[in-house]
Amino acid sequence: MFTGTDIIKFFQENAALAVFFTVAAGFWIGKFRYKSFSLGTVTSVLLLGVLIGQMKINIPEPAKTLFFLMFLFAVGYAVGPQFFRGLKKDGLPQMGFAAVVCLLCLGSVWLCATIMGYNTAQAAGLLAGSQTMSAVIGAATDTIHQIPSLKNMDLSVMPVCYAVTYIFGTAGSAWILGTLGPRLLGGVNKVKEAARKIESLL
Repeated sequence: MFTGTDIIKFFQENAALAVFFTVAAGFWIGKFRYKSFSLGTVTSVLLLGVLIGQMKINIPEPAKTLFFLMFLFAVGYAVGPQFFRGLKKDGLPQMGFAAVVCLLCLGSVWLCATIMGYNTAQAAGLLAGSQTMSAVIGAATDTIHQIPSLKNMDLSVMPVCYAVTYIFGTAGSAWILGTLGPRLLGGVNKVKEAARKIESLL
């Protein structure tokens, strides 16, 4: 009969199986829903990865980079056609709105990191997780390695900050937009009525 120690040793000796088990189990857990709340597959895989990561499983560096680049490719491949179609219709207002959002996101993270005394790696993890921008981890890692004074910085804290803040970046944002946001605008019924008026104009 397998014990907890045997399972940990098995995953440590078979890192690839640990990765695929995390993805498969995360997808399975992400399908569960309680009333209107659901973690979703991305958050479920992330949280399960944090738990399984406590087993101290050594994933080779080339494998980390490969899986991360595959994730970025999948995101770009899915969003690409919509991106160019969006530019054809109301492109300039969308670009202006995107610029404002980027500045606000970067400014709020910089302010929080300065107040809490975060170093560069922690601030990058905070930005990546709170804004649900996984690509920041790869960009920040490459940038830190290119700066001589930061080459010896401990980058292990970056994915930790990312994992913790990603939960709020997804579930917290959904709660604010779905619950608190409509109340600030006068209630759900008023928001629905305004949405219908906008739809009628399109």
